[in-house]
Amino acid sequence: MPGTEIRLALDAIPMGGMKEGSAGDEKVLFVRDASGVRAFQAKCPHLGAPLAKGEICGGRLYCPWHKAAFALADGSLEEPPALDSLTRYSVRIEGSEAVATLTPEPAPTKSVVATAGRVLIVGSGAAAVACVKTLRREGYDGLITMVGREAHPPYDRTKLSKQFLAKPTPPEKVLIEPDFDQINKVERITGEVVRVDPSRRDITLKDGRTFEAEAILVATGSRAVLPDFPGRTLDGVFTLRSLDDAIRISEAANEGGSVVVVGAGFIGLEAAAFLNKRGLSVTVLSREEVPFAKRFGEAVGTALKQYHADNGVTFETNSVARIAGVGRVEAVETNDGRRLPADIVLVGAGADPESKLIADVEPGEGGGLKVGGDLKLADGVWIAGDIAAFPERASGETARIEHWRLAQQHGTHVAHAILGRSGEFTGAAFFWSNQGDKRLDYGGYAKGFDRIIFQGDPAALDFIAFYVTGDRVTAACSIGRNGVFTAFLHLLGLGRLPSAAEIEAGADLPTLAREAV
Repeated sequence: MPGTEIRLALDAIPMGGMKEGSAGDEKVLFVRDASGVRAFQAKCPHLGAPLAKGEICGGRLYCPWHKAAFALADGSLEEPPALDSLTRYSVRIEGSEAVATLTPEPAPTKSVVATAGRVLIVGSGAAAVACVKTLRREGYDGLITMVGREAHPPYDRTKLSKQFLAKPTPPEKVLIEPDFDQINKVERITGEVVRVDPSRRDITLKDGRTFEAEAILVATGSRAVLPDFPGRTLDGVFTLRSLDDAIRISEAANEGGSVVVVGAGFIGLEAAAFLNKRGLSVTVLSREEVPFAKRFGEAVGTALKQYHADNGVTFETNSVARIAGVGRVEAVETNDGRRLPADIVLVGAGADPESKLIADVEPGEGGGLKVGGDLKLADGVWIAGDIAAFPERASGETARIEHWRLAQQHGTHVAHAILGRSGEFTGAAFFWSNQGDKRLDYGGYAKGFDRIIFQGDPAALDFIAFYVTGDRVTAACSIGRNGVFTAFLHLLGLGRLPSAAEIEAGADLPTLAREAV
């Protein structure tokens, strides 16, 4: 409640640290350093994680769940997936206590002089939303037009394969903001873009309409792959990429029965876990004996498979011969002659980037559009998200990475570029996956690896694994090791990660990260 005061003994707030204070149901986060005590909202503006359980690294506060980062000096947003800065409250010192008054301090008013009178965004996903929110947060007051196929307001795609499927869920629960267009003063157009002309800085829609702008961001994302199985068009066969897909799957799940998930990737195993929680009988059919073995190694993949099996998910190894049924799916038949009964078939066979819209520009191997470190394709035209093949700093590779948070980082970078801030994109890639009740964190980029350095026990799903190429660690994944993992991510983003030998010898990453600015 505005005006409420929350008191906390100064001795309870560690120097260089933080402590949550409360008064009744109201909570606030106190942080303390050499410049004094400050107070912020206690929960992350992304999904409400308790920030007191997060980590402080080099002047940043990281959310404990999804690694949004905020400046300790003023609460300003530094890394997504949050899209807003922290609310700050006034603090006074009375004797041995810090007293926060829960009347929000006004956010600083910003204004910019931008050369782009109009910004045109092709796509309505993570990169598009982050670009819009950043432009408005930084004071841009020009026209922003967003063009996308989906009629829904922008939504959080990461939720679709998780709790959304565990029980009947209203679609509005996944919206970024209920009134996104009005709040952010966006002209949103529903339509399919068939051509982007970088030289003219215009786009053409399938219905013939054209739009032009001084600045264009192309962030079209990917489409789900549906292999040409016989029976792929039967009722009850789904892919999961859009909110409409998730709604249809959830409605079908209301009838109960059995599910065959084709593919053991992130989407497949997340959906399998949450449909299993809903009470459906779930079988995962995959060509690989051990899921994620190529990505995370045999030990991690085996442990994750065992975890899901212990929770009731059945695994089968083979390929689809056909999907059987008359009008509606009845079973999945495998190449070795087995028949897996199914009322629902969810195909998780990956996604193809939507990168063929750019006039006179052919996608490269893997479907990405190659850009430099500034993400620019041409003067006034930028590429972001799934379709961008960009120089990934930590690995030195040209990478095309399908991560929600990375797309947000790209969108933020492009917004800053539109506002005249030149520079290379240096963000560290990060994604999370809810494997049932276990959250797996992955940071960095490793197309392959020579070896893995483990701390903890993968079999117990309590570990951090560092992926080594030559003498460098370029990526890590973790379950249950939030402090070390967050420190790794922070150091990776700064380009100050210790060598593989130093990490193997026991380098104290949290201590290094606390001092790394």
